Amino acid sequence: MKTIAISVQKGGCGKTTTSANLAAAIAAQGKRVLLIDNDPQSSLTLYSNLEREKTITEVYRGTASIQDIVQDWHGIDVAPADILLSQVEIEIAGRKDRRDILRHALADLGETYDFCIIDTAPGLGLLSVNAIMASDHVIIPMEPNPADIWGLELFMSTLNQIKKAKPNLTYRILLTSYNDRLKLHQSAKEAAERHGLNLYPVTIARNVKTAEAWGAHEPLLTYDPKNKNNITYKTIAEMEIAQ
Repeated sequence: MKTIAISVQKGGCGKTTTSANLAAAIAAQGKRVLLIDNDPQSSLTLYSNLEREKTITEVYRGTASIQDIVQDWHGIDVAPADILLSQVEIEIAGRKDRRDILRHALADLGETYDFCIIDTAPGLGLLSVNAIMASDHVIIPMEPNPADIWGLELFMSTLNQIKKAKPNLTYRILLTSYNDRLKLHQSAKEAAERHGLNLYPVTIARNVKTAEAWGAHEPLLTYDPKNKNNITYKTIAEMEIAQ
């Protein structure tokens, strides 16, 4: 199973939208996909309109397995979250395995899934570290603003620290809300390339239908199949499947 964390320290960059729609794009390629909401704000759970009777909180506490909590959403198994997940970081802080709890839970799944996508909370707390430690690859959504590019420094520093324990961990930056007609966005993209940041060759455009899909609790792929962002998600899915 290939595991991908969608993570960055800043909120509002499209982590949840990327998680949900990339999972749908990978599933459309015939792959078995697990999607995990690893954020106490539960944005992914809200997006997919799931019940919260059993959540990822129970997995961290050791009272349930991932298979105990998953629910179906358009052919994807989703592990929901709830606000009680915010207590978990405090509860696990003293544990020796505090960075590896999610990794161990995923290892118990064996070959049940081909891919796991983890939607993370903003910031660099233990929940996000658990997600990255459990992953093979990190997708970093980022709006194309110069301030956001400079703001990556702290996140990349943490990522590089984790890479010391996981030298095979890879990352790539996905520009979101991108408008190639805006000079600001063009300049931000060029600045990122000059600084040697590893960018996807495609970008996610800001459009109304992508936002509407959230409100409809559907992947963009089913809500608006002809939307141009679906081409981007498909391209990223094919890249991740090939690697």
